[in-house]
Amino acid sequence: MVPFSFIANLLGPLGFKGGLVYMFGISMGVAYNFYFKFNVFSWLPYALAFAALPSCISISKNINPPMWMWLGGAILGSAAHFINVIKDMDQDRASGIGGAPQRLGKRGSIIVAVVLTILGIALLINSR
Repeated sequence: MVPFSFIANLLGPLGFKGGLVYMFGISMGVAYNFYFKFNVFSWLPYALAFAALPSCISISKNINPPMWMWLGGAILGSAAHFINVIKDMDQDRASGIGGAPQRLGKRGSIIVAVVLTILGIALLINSR
């Protein structure tokens, strides 16, 4: 049986195409929790979700999202992942979670997050 929330998103204000892109973004959270948080590609679901979620609005209006929206979302989403993990790094390691930030450590994750944030902001500023 298809969950009601999935049907509601496809028939909701984003329409079918926008709703599918939105649900793809949401599915990345599930993929992260069940698979990606344990390997070096832990940043990938964040990148894809942060790229997809703002773009679903453009897609719902039959507007092709600009490349800066996809790339900016992906870069800033990856930065958010490295920032988000820092506070729980020790507990994650103790529980066997071995994503990219845990492998880099706190200092390495901070450096990656700062570099990605600067790149993302530079991309957005220069996209005009």
